Amino acid sequence: MQEKEKDFTAVGLMSYYKELPQKDKNNLRMYVAMQFNLNYMTVDNKFKGRTKFSAAELLALQPIINNELWKK
Repeated sequence: MQEKEKDFTAVGLMSYYKELPQKDKNNLRMYVAMQFNLNYMTVDNKFKGRTKFSAAELLALQPIINNELWKK
């Protein structure tokens, strides 16, 4: 399980985020901020690598990213 989590954090999440168009990046950050009840700037800093997501946040992000729930 930790190996999957590591792949998701190091490669999957950041590369996925970097490949998104700006409009989709904004929508993803807004969706995550609302779902996790976090400040938008906190989420922005986490996606931009200034701060790190917690392990619990990463686990909660996986289905959001995999199922593209933020697009619905």
